[in-house]
Amino acid sequence: MEIRNRVWLGLGVVVAASAAFYVGTSDTDNDMGHDMDAMAEEGGEGGEGASTADAIASDSVYLAQLSFIRGHLNVGVNLYREGELDASATHMKHPGDELYTDLLPAMESRGALDFADQLEGLANAVTEQKPLADVEAAYSALLDAISAAENVVTDLDARTLGTVMVDLVRTAAAEYDIAVGEAGQLENEHEYQDSLGFVRIAKEKIALLETLTDNSAAVMAIETQLDTLLPIWPGLRAPATLPTDPSVIYGAASRIEIATLQL
Repeated sequence: MEIRNRVWLGLGVVVAASAAFYVGTSDTDNDMGHDMDAMAEEGGEGGEGASTADAIASDSVYLAQLSFIRGHLNVGVNLYREGELDASATHMKHPGDELYTDLLPAMESRGALDFADQLEGLANAVTEQKPLADVEAAYSALLDAISAAENVVTDLDARTLGTVMVDLVRTAAAEYDIAVGEAGQLENEHEYQDSLGFVRIAKEKIALLETLTDNSAAVMAIETQLDTLLPIWPGLRAPATLPTDPSVIYGAASRIEIATLQL
């Protein structure tokens, strides 16, 4: 019941922020409101583990799924770098087991090359506790392969990329919500780490977003929200108490969504 209450609180923040945005809007702004409704619908479908059909139909969902894979790998490799070998291994299984297989038809429909071998190579290097240099090499090869799969979307625009970032942050909020128990006590460190990985990947996309739009104010608004969020995670290993309510992250996702509509 505690988690459900926090989820509804988070959604309440989203609704409140959206409502505030529309006060005093013009007809043009109201048209933007219809875009927002559609994007919110797509964002819900584009959460981690979206359906194969959605990933085939929507570039933003397709790119979000690749970004979720990046998020898992980011925290997994960084845990390995810090000597947390067992914790690292748990993050290497999820992308292949639960994300990649469902995404493969969407990759094939776009003519993207599969990267199953690279995924397996990194997972094996981590689970077999190979030297860090071997893990880094496997990670680099996998990132190159993921980038190639992303680059088949040749008509990427700022609105689509912003929608991917909204998806990452909104899903981070849901993962963080699972991590936090009653009275802010840590309940699930793995989900805490996942949520950090997703926000990190969203922040990495700022540089690309800047190349896709002249609206520097909107980009700055998005980056400000991400910079405000990152201190929520003091490190890869979670503290015993997590003082931030998940509604803070849901609210940031809403504000990023509003900024994205200006792109």
